[in-house]
Amino acid sequence: MNGAQHGPVPIVSWIRRLFHRRPPDDELLNEGLELAMDWGENWLSPINARLRKLHPHLRAEELEACNAACQGAMRLGCEAVHTLLREGSASPSAGRLATIVRARYPWVNEDNLGRLLQQGVYYAAKVGGHGREA
Repeated sequence: MNGAQHGPVPIVSWIRRLFHRRPPDDELLNEGLELAMDWGENWLSPINARLRKLHPHLRAEELEACNAACQGAMRLGCEAVHTLLREGSASPSAGRLATIVRARYPWVNEDNLGRLLQQGVYYAAKVGGHGREA
């Protein structure tokens, strides 16, 4: 019988996921974004392994999707801060950054928006300013 080939593994996997309390998607993505913005040795590295330690029930494809979204949100936040600075903003506003980031990543929370703004300004200064003409 063909059904026997699929055996109990999918059922056990399904039951395991059923009983693991999974955080809402927005909460999970924001947790992942926090990991993506870690300083030090984890900077710009994939979050999959670190997120798996916190949520062992997540499948590989879920971890990869979360990593892609979080890395994308981090890149967009940094690029947006640089753009705002180049356009002449002495200090990019959190409101403008929120509008830009949330147009593509509506799940990003206020804490992570603040961190994106701080990191964007830090890296703009680190790479030689923000391109404003004096």
